[in-house]
Amino acid sequence: MEEKKIIGIGMVVGTGLIIAGILFSNCFTVDTGEVAIISTFGKVERVETEGLNFKIPFIQSKEFMEVREKTYYFGKTEEINTSLEVSTKDMQTITIELTLQASIIDPEILYRAFKNNHEARFILPRTREIVQATISKYTIEDFVSKRTEISKIIFEDLKDDFKQYGIAASNISIVNHDFSDEYERAIEQKKVAEQAVERARAEQEKLAVEAENKVKLAEYALREKELQAKANAIESNSLTPQLLKKMAIEKWNGELPKVQGQSNNFINTDI
Repeated sequence: MEEKKIIGIGMVVGTGLIIAGILFSNCFTVDTGEVAIISTFGKVERVETEGLNFKIPFIQSKEFMEVREKTYYFGKTEEINTSLEVSTKDMQTITIELTLQASIIDPEILYRAFKNNHEARFILPRTREIVQATISKYTIEDFVSKRTEISKIIFEDLKDDFKQYGIAASNISIVNHDFSDEYERAIEQKKVAEQAVERARAEQEKLAVEAENKVKLAEYALREKELQAKANAIESNSLTPQLLKKMAIEKWNGELPKVQGQSNNFINTDI
């Protein structure tokens, strides 16, 4: 009798331990910046946030999802190259490196749409699509001069597109870009041609200035001659016979000439 009682107690204790183990194994902790998606027979039931949580054994399952802001880098690293190769409006190829900051604000919507594979199935390919679609509207020269403006347009398109799936894009930045070798050579040739044009323009402007200066000097010289001629004419018109006699008297020193010719050049003082 006592043996059966002991066996019974052992079974109860064992069962209790098994139940406790099952219950304990179905308690879980969610870290800060994460959530747990609880599903019942595959159907999303609820979303648990940080702290200690519990799910029904055998019936419910859980999957963790990181919801904190994350930076996605599209570029070249030692392990992998995820740079974006896009085509411009004038069919030039640009290799772009960019960063995207985004966080999850509605994990249930995102999980229902992509399970827990939203990065590979949505964020990365959708970013590539929007970057390509935006840059294809600009020529390569427009891209260089309007890179900041283009980044803002890409960001606005991404933000609107991500929001419907519970993702909040906070920033996108084009950190680097590289052109094809053919375009680099074309740019170099264009710079050389522009420099030659600038030198020619500067030389032409110099010659024009020199010619203009010569014209001005000739005009000044002509003007000076005209003014001198007018002054001479005024002076000539002002020299009347009376004025000439007066000037001669003022210059006479009072001495009579020692030698006189047949012509009488002696000053007439009757005036």
